[in-house]
Amino acid sequence: MSEVYNRVMLDLKKMNAIAGRDGYLIGEHVSEGSETLVLMSANMLQATETVTNKLEKVNSNRVIVDYQGGKLITASVGSKALITIMTEKDAKIEPIIDEIEKTAGKIKENL
Repeated sequence: MSEVYNRVMLDLKKMNAIAGRDGYLIGEHVSEGSETLVLMSANMLQATETVTNKLEKVNSNRVIVDYQGGKLITASVGSKALITIMTEKDAKIEPIIDEIEKTAGKIKENL
């Protein structure tokens, strides 16, 4: 494993999931709360895409929610899926986004 990947994994909480754009789980690492997490994440991603498409005529790539306990990152995986990650409070976001983009590329190849 690369050094960046190791750091990313240390920054992540135990909640991450892959889901369809409709919010239904495709795969997951932790089951408790995953269904609600991805359903709400899919709704947030769709809302931001609607707004950015109307304003800028482009879709957003991801939604980042910064809350007291950490960060919630939801990223589009093309037109069929999304990835949702919850991080620790002080996680460095750039390497996490890099890994999400790499993972999204691999998922796109398999969908």
